[in-house]
Amino acid sequence: MLSTEKISKKDLNLLLQLADYLVLLNEQIAQLSGTGIRAVQKRINELNQKGFIHIRTRSYKSEKGRSRFISSLSEKGIKLLQNEKQIDNKISLERFLFNKTNTIEHELLVNWFRIYLDFLPIKITDLGVDFISATTPFLPLKSNGLPLISESFKQEDLPINFIPDGVFSIINKEKNKSLLFFLEVDMGTESLNSRHSNSNNISTKIKNYRAYFRSQKYKRYEKRWDTKFKGFRLLFLTNSVKRKTNISNFVSADNSSDFIWIANQYDLFEKGLGGKIWARGGSASRSHESILGTTLAFDLRLPVLK
Repeated sequence: MLSTEKISKKDLNLLLQLADYLVLLNEQIAQLSGTGIRAVQKRINELNQKGFIHIRTRSYKSEKGRSRFISSLSEKGIKLLQNEKQIDNKISLERFLFNKTNTIEHELLVNWFRIYLDFLPIKITDLGVDFISATTPFLPLKSNGLPLISESFKQEDLPINFIPDGVFSIINKEKNKSLLFFLEVDMGTESLNSRHSNSNNISTKIKNYRAYFRSQKYKRYEKRWDTKFKGFRLLFLTNSVKRKTNISNFVSADNSSDFIWIANQYDLFEKGLGGKIWARGGSASRSHESILGTTLAFDLRLPVLK
């Protein structure tokens, strides 16, 4: 019986991480738990053999056939967490299962961003961070069935609808300052512009966020984080250098795009989220900036875990 199966506290925490992030690489699990990758692989194999998780492989031609393992919860693993009172059994099992194989790379990059974000207050203890994912099963859905961070309103009788990949705040507790951010992880699958206003492209996304700023509906997050926001920054994190350049060139053509910051994943991995990796307003003529500002900016790669 499921209730009689033994599982360690560490393995229970690992399953909870998968419940929160939905899908994780072994390298990501290692960073979240501060454990070596070999130890993570052993635990993953054991949990897979017990039927608590599903394992997929991801291969890279550039890495001479090396594969990385990707884990997600199984239905049995979810029920175990419910039996252990770790998750509410009123939450649908479907919200914890990850079956969208076509979006795995997107979700993994979102999760890398979250991991790097969590390292900011480790380096600068005066900082507080909080990230809300569009896919988190731990927050209730809206009455229309969409994520809590989804937006739907009208601007001059035009419908505005969008779902960020994430919303997060960075709070400097010493200076009592707060910044609000919206994250769009870009995998290069959308066009920059389109003749159709309702199509999913970069231009429409930017127009939606501009309308969102004018509506001041972003201020709903002031209640969650008990602070005041005078605006927000829109971050585009791209999966390639070329895509970053393309979006930057597109954004910089508009003088009112200073709130849009663009970076690519390789700079994130090299310098960390506190590094000067962001092209503010897409500008190629000025130096890259840090979302922490000039004074607090720092480079920090994640520790190498073996």
